[in-house]
Amino acid sequence: MKVELVTYRKGQARSVIYEYVPREEGERPMVLDVLLQAQATKVPDLSFRYGCRNRTCGICTVDINGKPRIACRARARDGDKVSAVSTLPAVRDMVSRRDGIARQLRGKLPHTLRANDLNVEAPADYHALTACIECYACLDHCPMHARNLDSGGDKRNEDGAYRWGSPFSLLKLQRIRLDPVASGLDGEKAFAAATDLGLEICRDCPGCKCGVGIDLKNKVIKPLLEAASEPTAKD
Repeated sequence: MKVELVTYRKGQARSVIYEYVPREEGERPMVLDVLLQAQATKVPDLSFRYGCRNRTCGICTVDINGKPRIACRARARDGDKVSAVSTLPAVRDMVSRRDGIARQLRGKLPHTLRANDLNVEAPADYHALTACIECYACLDHCPMHARNLDSGGDKRNEDGAYRWGSPFSLLKLQRIRLDPVASGLDGEKAFAAATDLGLEICRDCPGCKCGVGIDLKNKVIKPLLEAASEPTAKD
């Protein structure tokens, strides 16, 4: 099985054709298996991330044939093309710069808990959103995040955060709104942050796709847009 690995060095992309050697008869390797073997044999300086067994699931996301996939969960096939995700700037090979997403909500949402009680049960939708592994596959074809990369740019604020949001950032904010131990003020701040990050852009979007199957459209985007349509006290 031959796989095309796209390396990225000093601003230049180059393809390396790697032939995977099965470890046993009938093996169906994951893309991460291919990357690990390539690094151990033909391409010793190949750069990529993975966090298996280290509680950092999601960072091994790469583009496979132009679509973001989680490398440790995606079966490799003959002729696959593996590259860094196109929705974030490449640092080296399959490693992308992720901090612009992570910084968006830093320091903006102080958590004033109403009660620190682990016996308070959260709604089912809250638990559904905790399945997020921060793979950032949801950035693919997201019109909100695309504004951060208009004209090939990399639009960041002074703190290094992207100006416009993404399904990931909206999920984090919606989870705060659903948290039973969060204060009402927290919920208001979360909604205000979602609005500031470009929530209105979502009205004309057909929907989001999550790398682990979270129903982003109905569990995140729809509730936030419905809240935005509700009349205020002044209306």
